[in-house]
Amino acid sequence: MRVAVVGGGIVGLFTAYYLLREGVEVTVFEKAFLGNGSVHAAGLIEPYRFDKINSTSMIIKMLRYMSKGITSVKSVNKSWLVSLLSELNREPPQEAWEIMRYMAKFSLKEYKRLAEEKNDFDYEESGLLEVYENKEELEKGIEDEKKNPFNPKFEVMEVKGFAGGIYFPELSKVDTFKFIDRISREISNARIVIKEVNRVTKDGKVDGENFDKVVLSAGIWDSNFGLPITSFKGYGYRVKGEVSLKYPVVLAELGVGIVKNSDHIKITGGFDADFSEDSSRAEFFLNLASKLVSINYIYDMTMGYRPCSPDGFPIIGGYENLVFSTGACRLGWSFAPAMGKMTADLVLGRVKSYGYLSRYINVRNLRNIDVI
Repeated sequence: MRVAVVGGGIVGLFTAYYLLREGVEVTVFEKAFLGNGSVHAAGLIEPYRFDKINSTSMIIKMLRYMSKGITSVKSVNKSWLVSLLSELNREPPQEAWEIMRYMAKFSLKEYKRLAEEKNDFDYEESGLLEVYENKEELEKGIEDEKKNPFNPKFEVMEVKGFAGGIYFPELSKVDTFKFIDRISREISNARIVIKEVNRVTKDGKVDGENFDKVVLSAGIWDSNFGLPITSFKGYGYRVKGEVSLKYPVVLAELGVGIVKNSDHIKITGGFDADFSEDSSRAEFFLNLASKLVSINYIYDMTMGYRPCSPDGFPIIGGYENLVFSTGACRLGWSFAPAMGKMTADLVLGRVKSYGYLSRYINVRNLRNIDVI
């Protein structure tokens, strides 16, 4: 069986990994380098911190972020916006939460398993501390966690210089660059093609080359097929310096993540509705991190585009000889192992549909399927 995986981000690489374990002949197409669009992330494996996008509370949160300059809105996918508004405050079926809980547990276990084989990617079960400057926001955060459908373990902590924090002991972290190196070695038997794909057809052709199945895990690029996917851009810095807290930290009101790795500190931020290649806002988030980090040297800055569905749930489903796997928004790393395994099972015919997660994969949404 010959399978093409279009998109060498973290979801595409996990898909290739699970397919290769089944003896499938895999070709990965990536326009830049493996991990492109994914390495900017903080490396927090935090599936229990799921944000339901199509809710009034999330819109209010975004408006508050915009008023502080934390979020910028330049452009959104129109079909995404229409879907979000038409489904505003609509609750997904219970089965959707059940499959997401399964995905969360599976992904956490897979990162741990890979680290037990060889921890060459700075894996740590260090938990995650979400800190708040405002007491009312902290109290709201606590109430939100009590209602969280994932029912995560958490504890409220005192944090010097802040109103307090919420600590999630079950969560973990990785070094994104080192993990991409690791998963790239794991899929060394795959054929890697570094080029921009121009045309995919429903009968399994990628730029004229025939495959039995084609996996489309190319993030926001998958919106070209008509899926309601929009881009929320983020920025990541690797720096040398000192951080004042021992846990991986998220500054809740600022949307900034800070993770200490063995040879650098990762600082991430940004949730900009923007498809452009402009990175001029990146330094803004670097400066926000100065509340907890003293920076001596900046190694590099990378930028990525989170593919967001209208409600934040992943989109995983098959159509003809195509299988789509995208849409997990800012939790791509957190759900990537489960998304890769579930996508591989679709390719292999073990599963026909994932119900709610497959709802956008239909003739009505998948326009221009033969001309992309």
